[in-house]
Amino acid sequence: MHRRLGPLTCFVALGVVAIAVLPAASFGEGSSSPPPPPCAGSTTTTTAAGPSGGTSTTNIPPGSSIAPGSPQGGTCWVEQPYPFGIGSNGEPVEPPATAQSYLSVTSMAFRAWNRGLAAVTQAGNEGEDPYGVWVFNGVRWYPSPGFPGKKLCGGHTIVWAGQKDYWLIGGEPNREGKWADLCRFDGVSLEWEYLPIPEATMQHVAQVYDGTESFKSGTIDSAACMAWNNCWFFGTYGTVVHWEGHFLTDASPNPSERTLQGEYTDAVAREGPAGEPFGLAVAATAERYEGEKESVPLEPSGPPPVQLYGSSGAPFSPLPFTPPSEAQHGDQYRTDLVAVDLDAAGQGWVAGNPAALRLKEREGSVPSGHDPAPPSTRPFNPPNAPQPSPLVPISTSGAAPTCPGPETNRFTYTPTSGATEPAGAFLWSTIGVVPGSGEALAGGRMRRAPASAGPGPNEGAAVGEPVIARASCAGTTAVTRFRIKDPTSPGHEAPADSQGSVTAIAVNAPNDAWAATSEGFLASGAKEEPHLYRLTNGQPPDAPEGAENEERPRELQENEATFVFLPPVPEPPPQAPAAVTQTQTVTLPAAIYDVKAKLHERKHDGHVYLSLYITFKLRRPTKVGAQALRHGHVVSVAKAKLFAGKSGLLILSLNRKHWPTKVNFVS
Repeated sequence: MHRRLGPLTCFVALGVVAIAVLPAASFGEGSSSPPPPPCAGSTTTTTAAGPSGGTSTTNIPPGSSIAPGSPQGGTCWVEQPYPFGIGSNGEPVEPPATAQSYLSVTSMAFRAWNRGLAAVTQAGNEGEDPYGVWVFNGVRWYPSPGFPGKKLCGGHTIVWAGQKDYWLIGGEPNREGKWADLCRFDGVSLEWEYLPIPEATMQHVAQVYDGTESFKSGTIDSAACMAWNNCWFFGTYGTVVHWEGHFLTDASPNPSERTLQGEYTDAVAREGPAGEPFGLAVAATAERYEGEKESVPLEPSGPPPVQLYGSSGAPFSPLPFTPPSEAQHGDQYRTDLVAVDLDAAGQGWVAGNPAALRLKEREGSVPSGHDPAPPSTRPFNPPNAPQPSPLVPISTSGAAPTCPGPETNRFTYTPTSGATEPAGAFLWSTIGVVPGSGEALAGGRMRRAPASAGPGPNEGAAVGEPVIARASCAGTTAVTRFRIKDPTSPGHEAPADSQGSVTAIAVNAPNDAWAATSEGFLASGAKEEPHLYRLTNGQPPDAPEGAENEERPRELQENEATFVFLPPVPEPPPQAPAAVTQTQTVTLPAAIYDVKAKLHERKHDGHVYLSLYITFKLRRPTKVGAQALRHGHVVSVAKAKLFAGKSGLLILSLNRKHWPTKVNFVS
């Protein structure tokens, strides 16, 4: 069963039209050679192929012009006015943010350079319920029309499904253990709806303690959509759910298949030159939810865990691929794949972290300050041994033999107490493939080696900072760190969003990509607002615009007309005398009766949600809905639908600030 959240208003229709009719680009309209935009202040370190290759460092001061011979191929990261704020409606959020609080980006998805989505959250704030989904139309960002709020549609991952639909997934379970619903925007009906996880899927994570059934803590937080009616959703404990255009169904593997029970971490779907769909999904070797028995690694004598899955539109199946790993006694599979991307040619990259390490900023958490420590079930041994955080080329069949990529020890992670590697320590959260180039842009957090720490109060090696790494098939890499003038210490620099990370990367063309960072904190405790960057060379994106020509079948179709030809009607017989008749009016009893109302209360993350459940019995099939009114103004709606059984149920969401004074049935 899925629940729609009602048709959108006139404002919604205008918002959707704006996607298609606004100008195609904002790159110097009316000029064929616009001046290049100023680059964001950054430090770029370029490393040649091989572990002994040379290293060069390029400092790009804020406001510098794009250098044609730069390590980024004539492009640079340009800081964008930050649009994501409560009440901003897409206008730049101006510091200090009071009424317009900053919202942090947790996920981005583009199906074309001028068709983008962003999932945002307000980390650590229990106040106003912000817009959770934003839309980019080629010119500006604005909130997704009609979004019902994070209280109903929580999630941190945004996914396109065809040209019109998109999903918000990844919400955390409530205190009762129920997994969060999946939220879908239907681009044809212009409605948001939220769909519960199938009961069959929840049985995979059911557990009984003292005679009471509960569920393991988990979520569905990644997806690959081949089309609007063919989406595959992946979650913890090997759970898989499929959407075929009408219903969610369970597609999880049998619990007896031990190597398929790991946590899925990311997925991607693409369309080839001939329109053929394909996709990949990646998984970890352990669950991020501590305290569950599945957080223990697989037995040393068993087969390796499956970490890469592929599909050409049908169910995903395992692919032969094992990422680089630093084996330890009794725990030889110690690299978790955490991000994946593909281009239309089937060239892809994956990013991996040491076992069980994740960047929580991707889920909207406040930056933790220092890098996360390994959970007790997967300790480093010895504690200061570097572990691979690899960037590895792949293909739709597994490995990519024609694309060797960087050395496996180019990117590593070492706990803070043993950070001695000259290349620094890296943890990844997101990755994007540069179309047609064989290159990838990976985002996450890095920590410099102690020997390279600067003199300022915010240049300590123990504190991480956002980082973007560019890797090529030839093995060359370029690492970009973003810098600002330290507002707390004149004459020194500081990382932009110190203690934070890059939470989202989306690549549309060799000269067009987006990157978002979480908020940061300086050593003084001063808060740094999140940042939004765009990779460009000052020219329009070298990629086609997004189309809006997707054909969708009508959900309700009229039957075809049937013509029946009858013989001529014979002449009528002579009329008999008119009979005297009497008419009688029969009043039918009401179609619905025995109406009862009950107030339901649900608590989630410290919030209380109230719903009015209206139950009734039926004498005959009836289409009915309900409206809650406060002094004549509608404050909640249960959409009218046809009830054909013996009873029915309507649910009205209530708000204490707009408590209804009257409830009406409507048809």
